[in-house]
Amino acid sequence: MKGANSDMGQDNMIQGNNGTGDNESPVDPGSGTWYSGTSGTFPDAGMPGETGPEGPAPSEKGSSLRTALDAITRYRLIIGGIVLAVLILIGVVIWVLVGALANRPAAAPIPAPATSTSRGPLPADVEAKDYQLGDCFADFDSNAIKSKVVDCTTDHSAQLGAIFRYKADDTFPGATALRDKGREICRDLVLNEASTKYALLQQNVYPSATSWDNGDRRVDCFIVVNSGNTLKESVLQK
Repeated sequence: MKGANSDMGQDNMIQGNNGTGDNESPVDPGSGTWYSGTSGTFPDAGMPGETGPEGPAPSEKGSSLRTALDAITRYRLIIGGIVLAVLILIGVVIWVLVGALANRPAAAPIPAPATSTSRGPLPADVEAKDYQLGDCFADFDSNAIKSKVVDCTTDHSAQLGAIFRYKADDTFPGATALRDKGREICRDLVLNEASTKYALLQQNVYPSATSWDNGDRRVDCFIVVNSGNTLKESVLQK
């Protein structure tokens, strides 16, 4: 909490910135044994007890062909079944993932730094512990426990440019460390083009040992003018 128990430092001036098969030969009419008869010739049917060359029975060929076709069919069915199972598995995985993503709660948005636009009607007297980043102040007094927060398009003398908060369980770092922290956060803030129209200074406000014991853990960097409410716009880069 700022106020009479808070310390304040005022530092340097700031400038804006994809088969083959077997072939069968035709039978030779001159082959085999022939007998002459009363009329014409007749082919020898073979002597009793003799046999001629035998080839595979047609039924055996057909059986072998069916067996080969059945094997191919089974192979294709097996392959088809595997492919179908893989497709079903992929479909199930996709369905599960889609369902999981659909039921996943949306991440909570990160709130933007609070500015004076979130306040009620302005101007308003605001306690030092409730100052927000971007607030503009008329007749600013860094030692006051309250200040008048105004719209930044109206006349004002200061604007809160940066805030640093120590952890609640941190020990008091000492005035010098607090002052250096104030200068650090002021050095890192970015001003807009409008800031070049003004002669600006930084003013650091940090807790005293007493206010630290009372829970005050914030260090503030204000951008101010020397005197009077001569600022008529925000000087902070959005």
